[in-house]
Amino acid sequence: MDTLLIIFLTLLNGAFAMSEMSLAASRKARLAAMAEVGDKGAQTALHLLEHPTQFLSSVQVGITSIGMLNGIVGEAAFSDDLSAWIRTFGVADGTAQGVATAIVVAVITFVTIVFGELVPKRIGQLYPETVARWVSRPMAYVAKGAKPFVWLLTHTTQWVLKLLRIDTSAQQIVTEEEINASLEEGVDAGIIEAHEHQMVRNVFLLDDRQLISIMVPRADIHWLDAADSIEGAAAQAWSVGHSWYPVCRGGLDDVVGVIHLPRLLALREAGTAGTIGEHAQPATFVPETLTGMELLEQFRERATRMAFVVDEYGVVQGLMTPMDLLEAITGELSPERPVDAWATPQADGSWRVDGAMPVAELKARLDIDELPDEDKGRYNTVAGLMQAEAGQLLAQGEGVDCAGWHFEVIKLEGRRIDQVRISPLAQPLTDG
Repeated sequence: MDTLLIIFLTLLNGAFAMSEMSLAASRKARLAAMAEVGDKGAQTALHLLEHPTQFLSSVQVGITSIGMLNGIVGEAAFSDDLSAWIRTFGVADGTAQGVATAIVVAVITFVTIVFGELVPKRIGQLYPETVARWVSRPMAYVAKGAKPFVWLLTHTTQWVLKLLRIDTSAQQIVTEEEINASLEEGVDAGIIEAHEHQMVRNVFLLDDRQLISIMVPRADIHWLDAADSIEGAAAQAWSVGHSWYPVCRGGLDDVVGVIHLPRLLALREAGTAGTIGEHAQPATFVPETLTGMELLEQFRERATRMAFVVDEYGVVQGLMTPMDLLEAITGELSPERPVDAWATPQADGSWRVDGAMPVAELKARLDIDELPDEDKGRYNTVAGLMQAEAGQLLAQGEGVDCAGWHFEVIKLEGRRIDQVRISPLAQPLTDG
Protein backbone atom coordinates (compact mmCIF):
# COMPACT_ATOMS: atom_id res chain seq x y z
CA MET A 1 0.00 0.00 0.00
CA ASP A 2 2.82 2.39 0.86
CA THR A 3 4.53 1.58 -2.44
CA LEU A 4 1.35 2.40 -4.37
CA LEU A 5 1.04 5.67 -2.45
CA ILE A 6 4.62 6.64 -3.34
CA ILE A 7 3.99 5.79 -7.02
CA PHE A 8 0.82 7.88 -6.97
CA LEU A 9 2.58 10.83 -5.35
CA THR A 10 5.44 10.61 -7.85
CA LEU A 11 3.04 10.60 -10.80
CA LEU A 12 1.12 13.50 -9.26
CA ASN A 13 4.41 15.39 -8.90
CA GLY A 14 5.05 14.65 -12.57
CA ALA A 15 1.66 16.07 -13.50
CA PHE A 16 2.50 19.32 -11.73
CA ALA A 17 5.94 19.51 -13.33
CA MET A 18 4.60 18.70 -16.80
CA SER A 19 1.83 21.31 -16.53
CA GLU A 20 4.32 23.96 -15.43
CA MET A 21 6.71 23.25 -18.30
CA SER A 22 4.01 22.91 -20.97
CA LEU A 23 2.38 26.22 -20.09
CA ALA A 24 5.74 27.97 -19.88
CA ALA A 25 6.76 26.63 -23.31
CA SER A 26 3.39 27.20 -25.00
CA ARG A 27 3.04 29.96 -27.57
CA LYS A 28 0.19 32.31 -26.81
CA ALA A 29 -0.53 32.80 -30.50
CA ARG A 30 -1.22 29.07 -31.00
CA LEU A 31 -3.32 28.80 -27.86
CA ALA A 32 -5.25 31.92 -28.89
CA ALA A 33 -5.97 30.40 -32.31
CA MET A 34 -7.27 27.22 -30.64
CA ALA A 35 -9.30 29.24 -28.15
CA GLU A 36 -10.97 31.21 -30.96
CA VAL A 37 -12.44 28.01 -32.39
CA GLY A 38 -13.91 27.06 -29.01
CA ASP A 39 -11.20 24.86 -27.46
CA LYS A 40 -11.99 25.00 -23.72
CA GLY A 41 -8.59 23.65 -22.71
CA ALA A 42 -6.81 26.35 -24.70
CA GLN A 43 -9.05 29.02 -23.19
CA THR A 44 -8.22 27.83 -19.68
CA ALA A 45 -4.51 27.64 -20.52
CA LEU A 46 -4.56 31.25 -21.72
CA HIS A 47 -6.26 32.29 -18.49
CA LEU A 48 -3.56 30.55 -16.45
CA LEU A 49 -0.84 32.23 -18.51
CA GLU A 50 -2.41 35.61 -17.85
CA HIS A 51 -2.25 34.94 -14.09
CA PRO A 52 1.17 33.27 -13.76
CA THR A 53 1.75 34.06 -10.08
CA GLN A 54 -1.38 32.24 -8.95
CA PHE A 55 -0.66 29.29 -11.23
CA LEU A 56 3.04 28.97 -10.31
CA SER A 57 2.24 29.28 -6.62
CA SER A 58 -0.26 26.42 -6.92
CA VAL A 59 2.34 24.27 -8.68
CA GLN A 60 4.94 25.10 -6.05
CA VAL A 61 2.55 24.23 -3.22
CA GLY A 62 1.79 20.91 -4.90
CA ILE A 63 5.39 19.94 -5.67
CA THR A 64 6.68 20.94 -2.24
CA SER A 65 3.87 19.13 -0.43
CA ILE A 66 4.34 15.98 -2.50
CA GLY A 67 8.09 16.00 -1.91
CA MET A 68 7.56 16.16 1.84
CA LEU A 69 4.90 13.42 1.77
CA ASN A 70 7.10 11.17 -0.36
CA GLY A 71 9.92 11.47 2.14
CA ILE A 72 7.67 10.85 5.14
CA VAL A 73 5.89 7.86 3.60
CA GLY A 74 9.07 6.33 2.20
CA GLU A 75 11.00 6.68 5.44
CA ALA A 76 8.16 5.18 7.47
CA ALA A 77 7.52 2.35 5.01
CA PHE A 78 11.01 1.11 4.21
CA SER A 79 13.56 2.40 6.74
CA ASP A 80 12.77 -0.05 9.55
CA ASP A 81 12.84 -3.17 7.36
CA LEU A 82 15.98 -2.01 5.56
CA SER A 83 17.64 -1.15 8.90
CA ALA A 84 16.86 -4.62 10.24
CA TRP A 85 18.39 -6.21 7.16
CA ILE A 86 21.55 -4.11 7.49
CA ARG A 87 21.89 -5.09 11.16
CA THR A 88 22.19 -8.75 10.09
CA PHE A 89 25.67 -7.83 8.82
CA GLY A 90 26.71 -6.89 12.33
CA VAL A 91 26.18 -3.14 11.92
CA ALA A 92 25.26 -1.19 15.06
CA ASP A 93 21.62 -0.14 15.49
CA GLY A 94 22.24 3.64 15.15
CA THR A 95 24.48 3.24 12.15
CA ALA A 96 22.10 0.81 10.46
CA GLN A 97 19.17 3.19 10.95
CA GLY A 98 21.14 6.12 9.48
CA VAL A 99 22.33 4.12 6.48
CA ALA A 100 18.82 2.80 5.85
CA THR A 101 17.31 6.29 5.97
CA ALA A 102 19.98 7.62 3.59
CA ILE A 103 19.38 4.80 1.10
CA VAL A 104 15.59 5.25 1.20
CA VAL A 105 15.85 9.01 0.71
CA ALA A 106 18.36 8.59 -2.15
CA VAL A 107 16.20 6.04 -3.99
CA ILE A 108 12.98 8.03 -3.56
CA THR A 109 14.77 11.22 -4.63
CA PHE A 110 16.16 9.51 -7.73
CA VAL A 111 12.76 8.08 -8.70
CA THR A 112 11.05 11.42 -8.06
CA ILE A 113 13.59 13.37 -10.12
CA VAL A 114 13.41 10.99 -13.09
CA PHE A 115 9.69 10.12 -13.15
CA GLY A 116 8.32 13.12 -11.30
CA GLU A 117 10.44 15.88 -12.86
CA LEU A 118 12.69 15.17 -15.85
CA VAL A 119 10.49 12.87 -17.96
CA PRO A 120 7.24 14.86 -17.45
CA LYS A 121 9.00 18.18 -18.09
CA ARG A 122 10.54 16.83 -21.27
CA ILE A 123 7.11 15.70 -22.48
CA GLY A 124 5.69 19.14 -21.67
CA GLN A 125 8.55 20.77 -23.57
CA LEU A 126 8.11 18.58 -26.65
CA TYR A 127 4.32 18.97 -26.89
CA PRO A 128 3.60 22.24 -25.05
CA GLU A 129 0.26 23.32 -26.49
CA THR A 130 -1.18 19.79 -26.57
CA VAL A 131 -0.22 19.07 -22.96
CA ALA A 132 -1.32 22.53 -21.82
CA ARG A 133 -4.80 21.91 -23.20
CA TRP A 134 -5.03 18.62 -21.30
CA VAL A 135 -3.74 19.78 -17.94
CA SER A 136 -5.00 23.36 -17.78
CA ARG A 137 -8.53 22.58 -16.61
CA PRO A 138 -7.48 20.16 -13.82
CA MET A 139 -4.80 22.65 -12.80
CA ALA A 140 -7.43 25.37 -12.62
CA TYR A 141 -9.36 23.27 -10.08
CA VAL A 142 -6.16 22.62 -8.14
CA ALA A 143 -5.43 26.34 -8.08
CA LYS A 144 -8.93 26.99 -6.80
CA GLY A 145 -8.52 24.41 -4.02
CA ALA A 146 -5.12 25.78 -3.03
CA LYS A 147 -6.39 29.35 -3.06
CA PRO A 148 -5.66 30.10 0.64
CA PHE A 149 -2.06 28.96 0.30
CA VAL A 150 -1.75 30.68 -3.06
CA TRP A 151 -3.10 33.92 -1.59
CA LEU A 152 -0.47 33.83 1.14
CA LEU A 153 2.35 32.97 -1.26
CA THR A 154 1.21 35.54 -3.85
CA HIS A 155 1.12 38.42 -1.41
CA THR A 156 4.41 37.35 0.13
CA THR A 157 5.99 37.19 -3.33
CA GLN A 158 4.66 40.63 -4.27
CA TRP A 159 5.90 42.06 -0.99
CA VAL A 160 9.40 40.64 -1.52
CA LEU A 161 9.51 41.93 -5.12
CA LYS A 162 8.38 45.35 -3.94
CA LEU A 163 11.06 45.27 -1.26
CA LEU A 164 13.62 44.53 -3.99
CA ARG A 165 12.14 47.37 -6.12
CA ILE A 166 11.36 45.07 -9.04
CA ASP A 167 8.63 46.34 -11.37
CA THR A 168 6.10 43.50 -11.65
CA SER A 169 4.05 45.36 -14.28
CA ALA A 170 6.86 45.35 -16.85
CA GLN A 171 6.04 43.34 -19.97
CA GLN A 172 8.73 41.50 -21.88
CA ILE A 173 8.98 42.97 -25.37
CA VAL A 174 9.48 40.59 -28.27
CA THR A 175 12.48 41.79 -30.27
CA GLU A 176 13.16 41.55 -33.98
CA GLU A 177 15.98 39.10 -33.27
CA GLU A 178 13.61 36.82 -31.34
CA ILE A 179 11.11 36.87 -34.21
CA ASN A 180 13.86 35.98 -36.67
CA ALA A 181 15.04 33.19 -34.37
CA SER A 182 11.50 31.79 -34.17
CA LEU A 183 11.19 31.95 -37.95
CA GLU A 184 14.50 30.11 -38.36
CA GLU A 185 13.23 27.40 -36.03
CA GLY A 186 10.10 27.18 -38.18
CA VAL A 187 12.21 26.81 -41.33
CA ASP A 188 14.33 24.08 -39.72
CA ALA A 189 11.16 22.26 -38.63
CA GLY A 190 9.64 22.55 -42.10
CA ILE A 191 6.69 24.63 -40.86
CA ILE A 192 7.78 27.82 -42.64
CA GLU A 193 9.16 28.00 -46.17
CA ALA A 194 12.61 29.54 -46.56
CA HIS A 195 11.33 32.20 -48.97
CA GLU A 196 8.62 33.18 -46.48
CA HIS A 197 11.28 33.65 -43.81
CA GLN A 198 13.35 35.74 -46.23
CA MET A 199 10.39 38.00 -47.04
CA VAL A 200 9.69 38.66 -43.36
CA ARG A 201 13.35 39.52 -42.83
CA ASN A 202 13.23 41.85 -45.83
CA VAL A 203 10.24 43.65 -44.33
CA PHE A 204 12.30 44.38 -41.21
CA LEU A 205 15.26 45.44 -43.36
CA LEU A 206 13.05 47.82 -45.35
CA ASP A 207 13.03 50.19 -42.39
CA ASP A 208 16.85 50.27 -42.44
CA ARG A 209 17.52 50.43 -46.18
CA GLN A 210 17.90 53.87 -47.73
CA LEU A 211 16.33 54.52 -51.11
CA ILE A 212 19.69 54.68 -52.84
CA SER A 213 20.02 50.91 -52.28
CA ILE A 214 16.61 50.15 -53.81
CA MET A 215 15.96 52.79 -56.48
CA VAL A 216 16.36 52.58 -60.23
CA PRO A 217 19.61 54.52 -60.80
CA ARG A 218 19.61 57.66 -62.90
CA ALA A 219 21.49 55.99 -65.77
CA ASP A 220 18.74 53.36 -66.18
CA ILE A 221 15.75 55.72 -66.20
CA HIS A 222 13.72 55.86 -69.42
CA TRP A 223 12.19 59.32 -69.80
CA LEU A 224 10.11 61.14 -72.40
CA ASP A 225 10.83 64.64 -73.63
CA ALA A 226 8.15 67.18 -72.80
CA ALA A 227 8.46 68.65 -76.30
CA ASP A 228 7.66 65.34 -78.04
CA SER A 229 4.37 64.91 -79.81
CA ILE A 230 1.82 62.58 -78.31
CA GLU A 231 2.14 60.22 -81.27
CA GLY A 232 5.93 60.01 -81.01
CA ALA A 233 5.96 59.71 -77.22
CA ALA A 234 3.33 56.96 -77.30
CA ALA A 235 5.35 54.94 -79.80
CA GLN A 236 8.52 55.33 -77.73
CA ALA A 237 6.77 54.43 -74.46
CA TRP A 238 5.07 51.40 -76.00
CA SER A 239 8.40 50.05 -77.27
CA VAL A 240 10.01 50.28 -73.81
CA GLY A 241 7.08 48.69 -71.97
CA HIS A 242 6.86 50.56 -68.64
CA SER A 243 3.58 51.74 -67.09
CA TRP A 244 4.74 55.19 -65.94
CA TYR A 245 7.28 57.56 -67.49
CA PRO A 246 9.05 60.71 -66.35
CA VAL A 247 8.43 63.70 -68.59
CA CYS A 248 11.46 66.01 -68.78
CA ARG A 249 12.79 69.01 -70.68
CA GLY A 250 16.02 67.81 -72.20
CA GLY A 251 16.96 65.51 -69.32
CA LEU A 252 16.42 64.50 -65.72
CA ASP A 253 17.74 67.84 -64.44
CA ASP A 254 14.43 69.42 -65.48
CA VAL A 255 11.55 67.09 -64.61
CA VAL A 256 8.15 68.35 -65.74
CA GLY A 257 6.04 65.52 -64.34
CA VAL A 258 4.99 61.93 -65.02
CA ILE A 259 2.53 60.32 -67.37
CA HIS A 260 0.70 56.98 -67.33
CA LEU A 261 1.02 54.85 -70.45
CA PRO A 262 -2.75 54.09 -70.74
CA ARG A 263 -3.47 57.85 -70.61
CA LEU A 264 -0.83 58.50 -73.25
CA LEU A 265 -2.35 55.84 -75.52
CA ALA A 266 -5.83 57.25 -74.92
CA LEU A 267 -4.62 60.72 -75.94
CA ARG A 268 -3.17 59.26 -79.13
CA GLU A 269 -6.37 57.37 -79.94
CA ALA A 270 -8.37 60.56 -79.42
CA GLY A 271 -6.10 62.42 -81.84
CA THR A 272 -5.14 64.97 -79.20
CA ALA A 273 -2.78 67.64 -80.51
CA GLY A 274 0.10 69.25 -78.67
CA THR A 275 3.01 67.88 -76.67
CA ILE A 276 3.02 65.41 -73.79
CA GLY A 277 4.38 68.07 -71.45
CA GLU A 278 0.92 69.66 -71.49
CA HIS A 279 -0.65 66.46 -70.13
CA ALA A 280 1.93 65.39 -67.53
CA GLN A 281 0.87 64.96 -63.91
CA PRO A 282 2.87 66.68 -61.14
CA ALA A 283 5.99 64.81 -60.08
CA THR A 284 6.83 63.70 -56.53
CA PHE A 285 10.34 64.24 -55.16
CA VAL A 286 11.80 62.57 -52.06
CA PRO A 287 15.23 62.83 -50.42
CA GLU A 288 17.65 59.94 -50.82
CA THR A 289 17.97 59.72 -47.02
CA LEU A 290 14.47 58.24 -46.68
CA THR A 291 14.16 54.55 -45.86
CA GLY A 292 12.05 52.13 -47.84
CA MET A 293 9.40 52.01 -45.10
CA GLU A 294 9.15 55.81 -44.98
CA LEU A 295 8.65 55.95 -48.75
CA LEU A 296 5.98 53.26 -48.50
CA GLU A 297 4.06 55.53 -46.12
CA GLN A 298 4.36 58.40 -48.59
CA PHE A 299 3.10 56.23 -51.44
CA ARG A 300 0.06 55.37 -49.31
CA GLU A 301 -0.61 58.98 -48.30
CA ARG A 302 -0.08 60.64 -51.69
CA ALA A 303 -1.52 57.90 -53.91
CA THR A 304 1.40 58.42 -56.30
CA ARG A 305 3.02 55.69 -58.37
CA MET A 306 6.43 57.24 -59.02
CA ALA A 307 8.83 59.25 -56.88
CA PHE A 308 12.09 60.90 -57.93
CA VAL A 309 14.96 60.42 -55.49
CA VAL A 310 17.10 63.57 -55.14
CA ASP A 311 20.34 64.23 -53.28
CA GLU A 312 21.14 67.14 -50.97
CA TYR A 313 21.76 69.36 -54.01
CA GLY A 314 18.37 68.62 -55.54
CA VAL A 315 19.81 66.51 -58.35
CA VAL A 316 17.77 63.49 -59.41
CA GLN A 317 19.71 60.31 -58.57
CA GLY A 318 17.05 57.74 -59.36
CA LEU A 319 13.39 56.91 -59.12
CA MET A 320 11.19 54.62 -57.08
CA THR A 321 7.90 52.88 -57.75
CA PRO A 322 5.77 50.59 -55.56
CA MET A 323 7.10 47.70 -57.66
CA ASP A 324 10.65 48.49 -56.52
CA LEU A 325 9.52 48.31 -52.88
CA LEU A 326 7.73 45.03 -53.57
CA GLU A 327 10.90 43.55 -55.08
CA ALA A 328 12.87 44.75 -52.05
CA ILE A 329 10.63 42.46 -49.99
CA THR A 330 10.02 39.49 -52.28
CA GLY A 331 13.23 39.56 -54.28
CA GLU A 332 13.29 40.10 -58.01
CA LEU A 333 10.05 39.22 -59.77
CA SER A 334 10.29 37.31 -63.04
CA PRO A 335 11.26 39.82 -65.74
CA GLU A 336 9.49 39.94 -69.07
CA ARG A 337 12.80 39.24 -70.84
CA PRO A 338 15.53 36.95 -69.44
CA VAL A 339 18.21 39.53 -70.32
CA ASP A 340 16.55 41.94 -67.87
CA ALA A 341 17.06 39.63 -64.89
CA TRP A 342 19.30 40.78 -62.06
CA ALA A 343 21.02 37.40 -61.85
CA THR A 344 21.15 34.40 -64.17
CA PRO A 345 22.78 31.11 -63.07
CA GLN A 346 25.22 29.58 -65.54
CA ALA A 347 25.88 25.92 -66.31
CA ASP A 348 29.38 26.03 -64.80
CA GLY A 349 28.09 27.11 -61.39
CA SER A 350 28.81 30.80 -61.87
CA TRP A 351 26.31 33.68 -62.01
CA ARG A 352 25.89 36.47 -64.54
CA VAL A 353 24.54 39.48 -62.65
CA ASP A 354 23.63 43.08 -63.34
CA GLY A 355 26.05 45.58 -61.85
CA ALA A 356 23.08 47.51 -60.47
CA MET A 357 21.83 44.49 -58.53
CA PRO A 358 21.25 45.49 -54.85
CA VAL A 359 23.65 43.85 -52.41
CA ALA A 360 20.69 42.62 -50.34
CA GLU A 361 19.53 40.61 -53.35
CA LEU A 362 23.09 39.41 -53.96
CA LYS A 363 23.35 38.07 -50.41
CA ALA A 364 20.02 36.26 -50.75
CA ARG A 365 20.91 34.68 -54.12
CA LEU A 366 24.40 33.51 -53.11
CA ASP A 367 23.57 32.77 -49.46
CA ILE A 368 26.18 35.25 -48.21
CA ASP A 369 25.93 36.12 -44.53
CA GLU A 370 28.06 39.24 -44.47
CA LEU A 371 29.91 41.53 -46.88
CA PRO A 372 32.91 43.75 -46.06
CA ASP A 373 32.00 47.16 -44.57
CA GLU A 374 28.35 46.81 -45.56
CA ASP A 375 27.29 48.49 -42.33
CA LYS A 376 29.25 51.64 -43.27
CA GLY A 377 27.04 52.45 -46.27
CA ARG A 378 29.97 52.60 -48.71
CA TYR A 379 28.05 50.81 -51.48
CA ASN A 380 24.56 49.60 -52.36
CA THR A 381 25.02 47.57 -55.55
CA VAL A 382 27.27 44.84 -56.90
CA ALA A 383 29.19 47.43 -58.92
CA GLY A 384 29.66 49.58 -55.83
CA LEU A 385 30.87 46.57 -53.84
CA MET A 386 33.49 45.73 -56.48
CA GLN A 387 34.78 49.30 -56.68
CA ALA A 388 34.91 49.60 -52.89
CA GLU A 389 36.92 46.38 -52.65
CA ALA A 390 39.24 47.31 -55.54
CA GLY A 391 39.70 50.91 -54.43
CA GLN A 392 39.58 52.05 -58.07
CA LEU A 393 37.54 51.91 -61.25
CA LEU A 394 37.72 48.46 -62.79
CA ALA A 395 38.29 47.70 -66.47
CA GLN A 396 36.68 44.88 -68.40
CA GLY A 397 38.22 41.55 -67.38
CA GLU A 398 39.37 42.82 -63.99
CA GLY A 399 37.83 41.61 -60.77
CA VAL A 400 37.98 41.18 -57.01
CA ASP A 401 37.64 38.31 -54.53
CA CYS A 402 35.03 38.74 -51.83
CA ALA A 403 33.03 36.53 -49.43
CA GLY A 404 34.24 33.31 -51.06
CA TRP A 405 33.40 34.46 -54.62
CA HIS A 406 35.33 35.99 -57.53
CA PHE A 407 33.64 39.02 -59.12
CA GLU A 408 34.75 39.77 -62.71
CA VAL A 409 33.68 42.66 -64.94
CA ILE A 410 32.47 41.28 -68.26
CA LYS A 411 30.74 44.36 -69.68
CA LEU A 412 31.08 48.11 -69.19
CA GLU A 413 28.84 50.96 -70.32
CA GLY A 414 31.18 53.91 -70.32
CA ARG A 415 32.74 53.79 -66.86
CA ARG A 416 29.75 52.00 -65.32
CA ILE A 417 29.96 48.28 -64.55
CA ASP A 418 27.04 46.77 -66.43
CA GLN A 419 27.51 42.99 -66.25
CA VAL A 420 29.48 40.85 -63.80
CA ARG A 421 30.40 37.17 -63.67
CA ILE A 422 30.49 35.76 -60.12
CA SER A 423 32.27 32.43 -59.65
CA PRO A 424 32.85 30.43 -56.45
CA LEU A 425 36.43 30.45 -55.24
CA ALA A 426 38.16 27.09 -54.90
CA GLN A 427 38.07 25.90 -51.31
CA PRO A 428 41.53 25.34 -49.79
CA LEU A 429 42.47 21.73 -49.11
CA THR A 430 42.67 20.76 -45.44
CA ASP A 431 44.77 18.05 -43.85
CA GLY A 432 42.94 15.12 -42.54
